[in-house]
Amino acid sequence: MEKKVLIGPEENQYEPPEGLHADENFKRLGELNPGVVQDETDPNKITLFSRLIYTDKHGLNSCITEKEAILEGKDVKILPGETTIFQAEAPHGQRGVEDFSAIKLNGEKPLHGFLVHYNGFDARTEYVRTSKDDPDDHTKWQEFGIYFPNIRAKKAISLVKQERYKEYWDRCFGETAIKKTIELGNPVPKSPFLGTKDCCLFPRKVKRKDENGDLREYYGIIIRLLPDMQMVYVKGFKELASRKFWRKTVKNLDDYVLLERENDWEKSHIGLGGVPLELDHGILIPYHGVVMDPKRNYQWGAALVDKDDPHKILARTKKPIISATEPWEKNGVVDGDVVFPTGYAISDGIFHGFYGAGDKYLAHFTTTESELLNRVFE
Repeated sequence: MEKKVLIGPEENQYEPPEGLHADENFKRLGELNPGVVQDETDPNKITLFSRLIYTDKHGLNSCITEKEAILEGKDVKILPGETTIFQAEAPHGQRGVEDFSAIKLNGEKPLHGFLVHYNGFDARTEYVRTSKDDPDDHTKWQEFGIYFPNIRAKKAISLVKQERYKEYWDRCFGETAIKKTIELGNPVPKSPFLGTKDCCLFPRKVKRKDENGDLREYYGIIIRLLPDMQMVYVKGFKELASRKFWRKTVKNLDDYVLLERENDWEKSHIGLGGVPLELDHGILIPYHGVVMDPKRNYQWGAALVDKDDPHKILARTKKPIISATEPWEKNGVVDGDVVFPTGYAISDGIFHGFYGAGDKYLAHFTTTESELLNRVFE
């Protein structure tokens, strides 16, 4: 696989993107983790939704920007122009927004998007979408006030049955996390939520039995309640804001597990690595595996699942497909070895992957679909 840096913070380092509410002390620190939307009529045209990490007089923050690009064989040409799409806002994203993903389902006009809001302690995901009247306008997104999971961490810890979740959630969002954060002198929300990141729609609707035993079609949404990946099912997206929905989900979490940690390179946790891809053989679920000790190490793998039953795993990588091998993939804004793929495009037989490298750069790799599947089936 060929890897290279596409964008770094050194470019326009002191120039904020159009529309960002920043002051004269603005400085870029990193650009990474791009969501990718491929044009339906011209597969060589793509839109990148990158996370821009910056600092100004208010401190460290991040926003989501939009850039257009052209695929030229194995190369990528970034076009001029950069617009802020999402930025820090109360009540959940005072410390910034990050890692945006967007996907279009067959037979539906709008793009469905998932945006992470971070307040310095817990992370909540917001559901957004483009307009049905102008679904290809990537600069305007409808917001509905749908943030999830809509359950407080304390309640979730009391409801979940599995000890691995109780212990992990306590370390991240519970009393143990609160105590440690206060000792460090950092602020803590009055009643933290259970956090989630790395969310996206499954590429097609899934048939499941409802509470009456009748077969119905549902939207499948991949989420990450640490340390594993799950898929929850809704008839409409407003259900994601329902407390009752999340209490039922957490109480019966084993019913929703999609992938659990299996390999040494996934020892800490796993999470979705961008939009799932529908291939001839099944649905490719890209994901990252993480080891935190003795240092942060993010690597990339994938699983292939059945198109109609995503809980049926057809194949899964035993070893990571991509690891940090280049100097620019190590020790960026935060120390550690980090490759964090988040967006993909297939054009002219070439599989393009876009990723955050070293928590600092927007990088790119190329391979082929067959080579990628060979690694998944090894």
